[in-house]
Amino acid sequence: MWWLNEFEEKIIGPFYEFVFSHESELMIFKLNDGAVVKVKFDTESEMDNNLELDEEGYEEYREAYFEIVEIITDDTNQYKVGQLIAINYHCLPSSWKLAN
Repeated sequence: MWWLNEFEEKIIGPFYEFVFSHESELMIFKLNDGAVVKVKFDTESEMDNNLELDEEGYEEYREAYFEIVEIITDDTNQYKVGQLIAINYHCLPSSWKLAN
């Protein structure tokens, strides 16, 4: 994908290919904290890590946003229906699939 840097492409490229092939469909994500949520794609944008451009460690990356439409599992009780979650190469879900 032309808009991902080489590092991101290796990590998140397959995820974005899946999302943009099914962006109008509901998806199920298993998040790294064990929560499982049903989501719909909202938007995506370029972000940075809140450092100044000249600071060591500064980086820009792509981030996609999804609206939670159903909570399947959430032992931490940190997710709510209607909440937007951000996904980038730092917090890629451990699995993703289409909701049936």
